[in-house]
Parts: sequence; structure tokens; C-alpha cells
Amino acid sequence: MMWNKLQFLLLFGFLLLASACTAGHNTNPLNKSQSLKGTAWSVDDIAGKGVVDMSHTTIEFTDDGRIAGDTGCNRYFGGVELAEGTIKVGILAGTRKACIPALMDQERSFYQAIDEVTSWEIAETGLLHLSNADGVDQLTASRTEDP
Repeated sequence: MMWNKLQFLLLFGFLLLASACTAGHNTNPLNKSQSLKGTAWSVDDIAGKGVVDMSHTTIEFTDDGRIAGDTGCNRYFGGVELAEGTIKVGILAGTRKACIPALMDQERSFYQAIDEVTSWEIAETGLLHLSNADGVDQLTASRTEDP
């Protein structure tokens, strides 16, 4: 009987030691603690409505804490605050050329969507999900080559 208790304690101790060695070490490269800084994304969806084919709508997170990209019609840039899983996009400035109505509508939708974004997550699929305070995806994007 004593030997069984000793075996149990040894096994329990080993498991405790093994879990302590791996605690805090997340091997999932897609977790919220990774930074978006220095990454570039191609927008696949805006507020559940998709994007105009071949519109080249992008989001870039620069190393110096800025956001920039293309709405499919105009370039934009501004400040962004990133933390673990949270995001706050500042006031965006951009070019103001006219485009076909579908791209102008998409640009309006993009600016409305990005203005509502409060959180970010990279799914196991590799897609970036930018969501509002209710957890509803406003923008979904695929990773592209670094800026």
C-alpha cells in the first residue's frame, strides 16, 4: 500500500513539474500576445459584405505604431494603439480621388467598419479578425508580405 502512495506522489510531482515548465509558454504562433506591428493584410470582408473583386483593399501596421493602407480607391494613414487583443484606430487621413461608385461605397463601408473596431484576433486559419465591442467582425483580412 505504501508503494502505491509513493508512486502516486512521484507521478503527481512529475506532472506538476512538467506543467510548471510549460506554463506561460504558448507554442501557438497565432495568439493575441503577438504584435500586429510590421504586418500587412489584404481585406477579404467588410462588415459581412465581402469586397469588390480585385479592389486591393489593405491594412498595414507599421513598426512605429501607425496604420496605413488602401481602401480600394484611396490610400489612408493614421495612428493606432495596439495591445494584447485590443485596438484603437485614431483619426485617419487619406487621398481623395473619385472612383467608380462601387469602390466609393466600399470605401465608406471600410471607414465605418474600422471606426467601430475595438479588438483583434488571429484565428488558427491565419485570418485577422477585427471586431467591434459586441464581438462582431467588422473586417477580416489575410496576411500578405510584410510591408
